[in-house]
Amino acid sequence: MILKLYHPAFNNWLLIAEDLDDPAVWDRFLPCHTVESERWKFDNTAKNLAGPNLKLALCRAYLRRGVSVFEYDWKMEEGDILDHAVRVADSFGIELLFSPPNSPKKTAA
Repeated sequence: MILKLYHPAFNNWLLIAEDLDDPAVWDRFLPCHTVESERWKFDNTAKNLAGPNLKLALCRAYLRRGVSVFEYDWKMEEGDILDHAVRVADSFGIELLFSPPNSPKKTAA
């Protein structure tokens, strides 16, 4: 799994997980992942670490096989966003990367 924090000029901060172990038949309209999958673990960890004060939503427009994306609320403080993203990365023991300013579709390829 690769974890990126991304802030496009035209949108809110995004937390992107790439290279997930989704099966070849995965589709955002008919998700088929189990509790053992990286997608399930990432999605649950991101939601659970958000707590009641952090507004985080699955960004369905960018979901595809191998990629999961959460969008932070536009009113959130940057420090809170960074803290959350670092805690998610730490929970998996991986490095948090900062994506270059491009479309998430390009950075999540």
